[in-house]
Parts: sequence; C-alpha cells; structure tokens
Amino acid sequence: MSFDTGLSALDISTQYRTGESEPVEGFYRPCLLNSKEYKRAVGYFRSSVFLVVGPATIEFARRGGYMRLVCSPCISDEDAESIGVGYEERIGRLVGEEIDGLLAEKSTSYRTRVLATLVACGSLDVRVALRPKAYGLYHEKIGVFCDERGGRVSFLGSGNETWNGWHFQGNHEALEVFRSWAGVAEAERVERHDAYFERLWAGAVHGVDTMDFPEAARRRLVEASLGDPCDIDPSALDPRPAEGRNPLPHQSGAIAAWKAAGRRGVFEHATGSGKTFTAIMAMREHLSAGLPVLVLVPSRLLLNQWAGEIRAEIPEAALLLAGAGNERWRQPGRLRSMTDQDPGHGPRIVLATMQTAAGDDFLRSFRGGPHLMIVVDEVHQSGSAFNSRAYTIETGPRLGLSATPNRHGDGEGTARMFGYFGPVVPPPVTLRDAIKAGRLVEYEYHPHPVRLTANEAEEWKVLTLRIVREMWGVREEGGPSALTDRAKMLLIQRARIAKKALMKIPLAAEVVASSYKSGQRWLVYCEDGGHLRETMEALRTRGLNPIEYHSAMGGDRSATLDWFRMFGGVLVSIKCLDEGVDIPAVDHAMILASSQNPRQFIQRRGRVLRKADGKSLAVIHDAIVVPVSLQDEPEQIALLRSEFARAVEFAESAINRGAAAELRALAGQMGFDPVRAGNEGIEEEERGEE
Repeated sequence: MSFDTGLSALDISTQYRTGESEPVEGFYRPCLLNSKEYKRAVGYFRSSVFLVVGPATIEFARRGGYMRLVCSPCISDEDAESIGVGYEERIGRLVGEEIDGLLAEKSTSYRTRVLATLVACGSLDVRVALRPKAYGLYHEKIGVFCDERGGRVSFLGSGNETWNGWHFQGNHEALEVFRSWAGVAEAERVERHDAYFERLWAGAVHGVDTMDFPEAARRRLVEASLGDPCDIDPSALDPRPAEGRNPLPHQSGAIAAWKAAGRRGVFEHATGSGKTFTAIMAMREHLSAGLPVLVLVPSRLLLNQWAGEIRAEIPEAALLLAGAGNERWRQPGRLRSMTDQDPGHGPRIVLATMQTAAGDDFLRSFRGGPHLMIVVDEVHQSGSAFNSRAYTIETGPRLGLSATPNRHGDGEGTARMFGYFGPVVPPPVTLRDAIKAGRLVEYEYHPHPVRLTANEAEEWKVLTLRIVREMWGVREEGGPSALTDRAKMLLIQRARIAKKALMKIPLAAEVVASSYKSGQRWLVYCEDGGHLRETMEALRTRGLNPIEYHSAMGGDRSATLDWFRMFGGVLVSIKCLDEGVDIPAVDHAMILASSQNPRQFIQRRGRVLRKADGKSLAVIHDAIVVPVSLQDEPEQIALLRSEFARAVEFAESAINRGAAAELRALAGQMGFDPVRAGNEGIEEEERGEE
C-alpha cells in the first residue's frame, strides 16, 4: 500500500464553510487520498456521498485504505416504538429494506453498488448506533483521517456523511479541523477525538449502543457488489449539478404576466406554491446577459434557504452573501464589482438581509441602475420605515414575493412597497389553487371556542378604554383616528391577552391527548417561553412527552427537528417556525397563539399543508376566543372580529364543511354576523438579522 505524501504536507485550513471554502476539493478528497484509514461517526449516512467524493473513494479502496463508519439507521415511525425489544433483528430488517430501496431506485442504484463493493472487499466496515432507552438519535458528527506516518487530522462539523452534507449545492455546513502536528493544543484535540471514536466503535460510550452491521443486510450488499473496486466506473461518480426543475403552468404564467407588466410587480402566491423557484426562473434571463441581481430576505434562515436554492438552480452565477454573519461584501470594491453594469463580469447575485441592505455602508457601496434586477422575498417586510431605505436603490426589473403582500394596519408602508415594485401581478395564486395543483394537501379544520377568565375580560376592557382615549386624543378633525406608537403598544398588549388566554392550555391538553396517535406529527403554536412551558406541563400531565423547539432552547435544535421528522410526536413551538424552517411531515396543528395579523395564520396554515411522503391530509385545531355575550361584553367586539376573520378564512378552504356551519351557529348565539368579520390590530414588525 502506498499513499501520497502524508497529511502534514497538505495545506489544510482550521475551518471550512459552505460558500466560503470548498470542503470536498479543499479538504475531504486530499485527506482521503493521503490517508490509510478514515474513521467517521455521523447522524446519517447515505450512499449518495460517493457522488460527491467520486473517484477519490475508489482510489482510497484500491490502495488498501480502510474506512470505519458509525451511523444512525433510518427508522420508520411504526418501528420506533418497539425498538427496545429485539432491536438487532428489527434494525437488520430496516437496513435491508433501505438497501433494497436504494438498489431499486435508478438514481441511487449504482452508488449503492459502490457502497456494496467497498463493504464486500473489506474497505468499509459499518456499525449502527442506537439509543434504545432515550428519546433521541445518535447525532454526532466527528471524523479522523490517519496516514502511514502517524499523522492524523480530526474534524467536527454540522454535516452528515451525505450528498447534502458535503456538496456545495447541498446544505450550508461548517467544519472545525485539528491537525496532530500543529502544536500541543491541536494534537490533544486530535487524540481525544480518536480515542472517543475507538470507545464508540467498541460500544463503550454511555447511552449509545453500537451493533455490527446487520448480517442479513451485509449479505444483501455482497450480492449487489460489483465484485472488485477495479470494476467500478469512476465517471459515474463524478460530481455533477442536480437536474434542474421545470416550471409548473402557474409559474410560467406568472413570469409571462410580469414581463408583460414591464418586469415590475409583486407575486401574491400562497405558501407552498413554489414562489422561490418562480423568482429564480424570472432571474435567469437577466443573469444570462451577464447582469447582476440583488435578492433581499428578512432573516438568516431565509438567507441560507435562498443560497441553497440558487446554488442548486443557477450554479454558474457568482454568489455574494451579505448579512447574518456574512461580511465578505465589506471588502473594498467587492460589492461594487458584483453590481457593476459590465456584462463581462458574468452572472452575479448579491443575496442580503433587508436590515443589511438598508444600512448606510451597503447603500454607499452599491452600484444601482437599469442594469440591476431586484427580487425581495416576504416583500411586505421591506415596507417598514427602516427596511424601505433600500428603495433608494435604482434598478431595472423589480419583483416582490409574498403570500400576503399588504402590510396589516400600515397603509403608508403598503403604499411605499407597491410604489416601488408595482402592483400585484394577476392572477394571484391562492391556497385553493396550490391544493388543486398538488402543491399542498387538503385539510380539515376544527375550531374550539374558549372564553376569557373574569380577570382577563376585565383587563381587556381596561386596555380597550385606554386605546380609545389614546386614539381619540389625537384624532384629526374629520379624519380617522391616528395610530400613535403608544396606541400600537396598547393594541399589542391587548392582543396578548387573547393569545395567552388561560383556558387555552387545558383545551390543548384535552384535544391533543384525546386525538394524538403514535407516529403522527403534531405542531402546537404558543405565544412565548412561559406559555410554552405551561403548555408542555399540561401535556405531560396527560401522559404525553412533548418536544420543545424555539430559538432560546438548550441542546441541539437541528437534532430535535431530525428526531421529530423521523419518529413524530408533539412539537411545542413559538414564533421561530413561522418562516424559514420547513417540516413538511407535520400532519396536525394546534393553534393556541395566533397574531391578529392574517399573514401569520395564513403562513402557519401553509406550513402545515406542505406535501410529504405518505401525507395526504392535514388536520388543524384552532382555539377561538369568544365572549359569552356581546350584549354583556361589547368591548370584545374587536376580539371577536379578529378571531372570526381567521376562523372563516380557515373554514372556507377546509374539506369538512361542518366547520363553517359550527362558526355560523356560534356567531348566531352571540348576535354576530361572521360575514362582516374584519381584522383588528397592527403589523408587528419583525427585525431581521444583519
């Protein structure tokens, strides 16, 4: 066996991050080609990793290299319950079924045979990691390369051993790298990582069981083996861009209508209708002329999501990220050259958060003009007083995207937005359109009326009087009441009474406990951390084991979502799931806290209706706060209007017509006309991440 020059001769950085450095070409492949052994422990492993690493994997095996892998299996919902009993036999069956599925699928068959060949010839040994006594996955990501000279390189990172984990068109990942020859501190880290892997391999890590790769699955791989690594066709493993998608009819029609409107306007397309891809299709013609595009988003999550979509669909375009921790745009002349009008620079995309793009440093460095196209996702958020500073950027084509473009209670901000982008491009794509097109699943809607307690009703009454006085005091003669900052604060304070109504928590416990079935994926929306904790405690008292998910939680948020996606359960969350985080497998929702802004509940509904394998129907339960009597509690008319606005919106598109009948009966009991239900409250601004 003869490897190249050894690991210490390589120019290895201490950190690799998708979009800033190339983890495959710059790290993985050269380390593999200069190692005799590769040790890897990950949450997931799929044979598609060989599509990325390519011929280097085969060269590693041909030279006698040895790879040891510890990973989690893919376990179905039904099997998760009984994994503690006879799990070795059960895991063997599951892994065997997965291998059969990979072999049967044309896109994964050859790569799976490569994996089979490496196992059959002794180049790859696999052990399966399980946590049969815990509600979680084995989810670590650690790797160690070892060369013939005793040199070692270890790394920790967020990526799994999959195509998405390594390829630049996959996930946004980061690696921290340590070298045994780079000083005492790094050498000690490498030694600890190596020793830990050996303990893990031997089954000596507390809380994690490791078992040999199931024999039945191993035999299935041997049968599928190509026989000898020399028989593998390396060209079939070369990295290649993912196949592009073709636009759906509503997407092609939207682009044609936007062009006919002078390449100005807003796409009012329902959540789940594919508006990101529609915008990318609209960008392609502009980019093909070598001209730049500016894309603005409101959050870090959407920045990363858009970066992944752009790299997958337009890999030929240069991409510069700005905001959410990305600072390369500040390099002298960098932003100016990326937005220059010279087509000789080629296709270029600047992807930035709204907060960054509205800042003085960004605006000073930017080169606007007719040569520039701008695309803004969640365009309603760009209409705020601060974010709309980006409207000073001169552009040619302009495209806004939103399921609900009007800014609730902010006519001035809405006018600013439409004044810059132009009107909605007809026709809008509604939720019903998206369901008919197969982009979303059908759903049932079940409203559950609850009442305010006496204390809550009194607090609502007091705040209502303060709001009336505040607005009356600044009312202009003959005009509408002005909405001052103080009035906005009081409206938000009053709205939170309904969001956190005390009777919602026992309602949620009763509905979820009586309806939940093992394997389902329930999402419970709460208002804040205290509300979440109280809800989780109520669910626990009913014998459930809820999972929490929010930005301030301890532990690994990614691992929490991975567990939920795989095994299901009851996920209790607050606002951080409204935008950016997709869990298509969610099939039930319990809405405890909903903003009076229709945008929020429309987004939440769309998130629950996203398609997933095996999912054909979603079920939404909604806590509707209503007064006992409008005659006795007339100050709650504003509350009733906003609650019924949401309920009527949900009921109109649900497949169970009884929901609308229930609402009409409830309204009739209180002498209220649900047809006249309107929306109360204001646009609560969400600050993006710079």
